[in-house]
Amino acid sequence: MPDPSQCPAPAATALPADAAIGSPRFSWARLGDGQTLVLLALGVCWLLFFNELRDEWQVNPQYGYGYVVPLLGAALLWRRWPDRPLASPGVSTGWLFVMVVGLLLLQLPLTLILEANPEWRMMYWVNGFQVVGLTGCLLYRWGGRPWVRHFGPAVAFMLIAVPWPMEWEQGIIQGLMRFVAGLTVEVAGVLNIAALQHGNLIEVGAGTVGIDEACSGIRSLQSALMLSLFLGEMHRFSGVRRAVLIGASLVFVLAANLTRTSFLVWAAANRGLHQMEAWHDAAGTVIMIIVLPSLMGLAWLIRPKGSPAELLAEAPAVPFLPTPRWVGLWLIGWLLAVQVVTEGWYRSHERELVPNPRWTVAWPVGNPQFAKTTIPEVSLAILRCSDSEAGAWPDDTGDQWSGFLLRWNPGKNSEQLAKGHRPDICFPAAGAKLVEDFGRVTLVANGITLTFSHQSFETGTKLIQVFHCLWADRIAPHEDPLADDGSQASRLRAVLAGKRNLGQKVLELVVQGPDSSEAAVAALKEQLAGLIRPQ
Repeated sequence: MPDPSQCPAPAATALPADAAIGSPRFSWARLGDGQTLVLLALGVCWLLFFNELRDEWQVNPQYGYGYVVPLLGAALLWRRWPDRPLASPGVSTGWLFVMVVGLLLLQLPLTLILEANPEWRMMYWVNGFQVVGLTGCLLYRWGGRPWVRHFGPAVAFMLIAVPWPMEWEQGIIQGLMRFVAGLTVEVAGVLNIAALQHGNLIEVGAGTVGIDEACSGIRSLQSALMLSLFLGEMHRFSGVRRAVLIGASLVFVLAANLTRTSFLVWAAANRGLHQMEAWHDAAGTVIMIIVLPSLMGLAWLIRPKGSPAELLAEAPAVPFLPTPRWVGLWLIGWLLAVQVVTEGWYRSHERELVPNPRWTVAWPVGNPQFAKTTIPEVSLAILRCSDSEAGAWPDDTGDQWSGFLLRWNPGKNSEQLAKGHRPDICFPAAGAKLVEDFGRVTLVANGITLTFSHQSFETGTKLIQVFHCLWADRIAPHEDPLADDGSQASRLRAVLAGKRNLGQKVLELVVQGPDSSEAAVAALKEQLAGLIRPQ
């Protein structure tokens, strides 16, 4: 018979108690140095990801809820820990190693690209899937597929903080604004208020009420969507219940914002535009106070009875798989090296950038019909520009001109802000319809070469031609002004040239009168000769 002393002890007694995963509470004491360093490195990846998104949260108020997403996501993970399934650690396979290395190597090009293109939302999503993928690999290594399935929804929730792709966002925003404006006009008719819809604008006797992003419910819609996803995960709803909660958030937001816009139209018609503007923000606050608690109440009503089954106390203990300390040190070292390389790359290239020719606009103040205009305070708050000028005038042929010049000082968000306000976004919001995009046109005025995007819009019975020029204060040597066209190739060239945090300038000119694009370009060339002044 075999010697009992040579028989292996059962696993449950061979493992130290403080190494068990079966405990209902997480404790750092159960982790070795290697595991702690790996968790620290993963946490740094998440912090870097959220730090990139923070720029968008600051610039774009409709994503301001992003600041609470990391806290809510951490709460969901903490809530899922006590009733996690028994760990079935994944084996160390070649594909897992290749995936982890590939995702980590992706950190360098992502950091380089986002440093020069902080507004490139596609890269935000790539970065998001990267950190989610790294988290999934760690969960698989420590707990196997059961842990990936169990913690996966809470990890994926973090992606709600990522801004939507621009095409989706604009399509939803413009569609929702028009829908709300149309419904508001119908409600105004019931209230015996004469109202006429112009795109996202509503005209009443006292003036025009704009159904902007706030009034359309975009901010409250995205906040409600985030909350509905959080509540669905917190209560462990089934797919059907989660869909019901998401659908309810849309209904609540539309109903509440229809009430808000109808009230503002009533206020404008009966109390004047000044009083309507005074009540605008307060009405929005009331909407959020109504919508968000309503969602929480609905989630409480439809929640499953009882709580999720807790992990059995007698479940056998399973140890964290050992991780060498050098693995964690290598991960942290790599993340630090990425930051050093990125900073070194841009600093070395910034010395090579040359100043772009400086110029300013000399408005035709000598024209008796010239009128200096101002951009509304609400719009300036959205633009967040450092300086602005605007004016309107007729030329000698009777064509009507208007224009503005905006400046942003150098900074992390300067290019992001300057590129975020384009004619194809702003004019449809005012009820104009894009007729044709003529591409880019380059003109020379007093020795300054300017490149404009040229588009025509139809507003009512009028046809207007819009010229939009984006100008950086520094460029790479021998840079072609036509090369910076906003394409993906142009964004990558900015990385190679080491361009970041540059001061920006936008000149936009609008003309009504020319009956063709060629005539409009010719008129623009003539106007630029008197408008552009080198500095």
